[in-house]
Amino acid sequence: MTKTSNKRRKKSKQTSLTNTNNLGTQPSKIKAKLDTCETASTTTSSTSKNINPLLNKQSKHLSKLPNKIKHHFFSNQHVDPELRAQIWSEQADLGESLVNQYSWATPDPRALKILKYFSSSKINSNNEDSANRHHHCGVVEIGCGANAYWSRLMHNHGIDVLAFDTQLNLGGKIDSNTRDHTNTNNNDRHSKKKRKKDGDSIDYDKKVFDDGFVIYKGGPEVLSCTNNEIFKDIDKRVLFLCYPDEDVFENPNTNQDEEATAATTMSASCLEHFQGDTIIHAGELVGDTISMDQAPWGRSSGPEFQQRLSAEYHCILKAKLTNWLHVRDTISVWKRSQCCSIVFQGEEDDDDS
Repeated sequence: MTKTSNKRRKKSKQTSLTNTNNLGTQPSKIKAKLDTCETASTTTSSTSKNINPLLNKQSKHLSKLPNKIKHHFFSNQHVDPELRAQIWSEQADLGESLVNQYSWATPDPRALKILKYFSSSKINSNNEDSANRHHHCGVVEIGCGANAYWSRLMHNHGIDVLAFDTQLNLGGKIDSNTRDHTNTNNNDRHSKKKRKKDGDSIDYDKKVFDDGFVIYKGGPEVLSCTNNEIFKDIDKRVLFLCYPDEDVFENPNTNQDEEATAATTMSASCLEHFQGDTIIHAGELVGDTISMDQAPWGRSSGPEFQQRLSAEYHCILKAKLTNWLHVRDTISVWKRSQCCSIVFQGEEDDDDS
C-alpha cells in the first residue's frame, strides 16, 4: 500500500465508540456504598419474620442439605446420580409451589439494597456538567405477576415503585398440569396462572392488595405513556424486570404487517418503549445456566432482549441471588451507553508522497 492511499484511509477513517463511563458514581464506588447502605425499616409489615417468606422457606429447605451436596451437587464423585435426581425433583416441586405463591426469583437483602440504591441515585453523564445530572425517582416493574412479590417487598422497604401486569390475577403463575380446566378466558390462555387470593380486590384497571398496595393493568407500552398522571415521570424511573419471558409475549395491537418486525417477547418490547437510562434484571442471563445445550440464554429472558441489552447498555453491577441448587439467578444493573465519534486526521507530510 502506498503512502498516498494510506493518507486517504487515515483522513476518511471515522468510527463510533461506546461511552461506558457516563456514570456520576464509578462502579468501584458503587460497591462501597452498597456495603454501607442500610436497608429500610420493615415495620410496615406485620412481623420481620414474615417480611420475605419466599427467602425464609427456600433457605429453610437448603439448610437441611449437607454441605457436601450443596457444594458439589453436580459432581458424580460426591453425589450419587439417583440422589441428585431425588433432590432435584424435591426442589422442583417445592419451587413450583413457591413460584405460585410468591415469585420466580428470590429477593434477598443485598438485592433490595441494590434496588434501593439505584432507584434514588443521581446519575451524571458528565461529571463536570451538573445540568446533565439525572435523578431517578423510583422503580417501574413490567410483568410484576399476580403476586407482585418483588414490587410489594420493595414498597415495604421504602422504595417508590409502580407495578404493571397485563393479567392481574393470573400473571407469573405456573400451570403445573393444565389441570385448571375452569380457566377459559382467552386473554389468559398463554399465562402461567392461578386464581386470585381471597382479600384482594380486582377491577379491570388495577388490583388492590389487602395491604393497600396497588398494581395496574398494563404492559411494555406504558413505558412510553409519559402524559398519563399515573405514569408521570415514568421515564425517570429504573426499569425492573424479573423473569420477564417465562411466556412468549403477544402484543394485541400488532397487525399482521407488523408481526414480522415486532418484538416477540415482553422484555424486548420493553426496550422498544423504555426511555430511561437504567435497567435492573433479575434472573438468568446468557452463560448463567447449568446447560448451554438446553438453555444457552438462561430461563428468564430471550435472546432478542439480551442481544439488544448488551448492544445498547453496559452492565455496571452483577450479584448472585439466593438460588436453588440447579438455578443461576443474578440481579444485574445495566446503564444505557452513549456513543461518540472519533476522526483520525491524515499526516500532512504525506502530500508529496
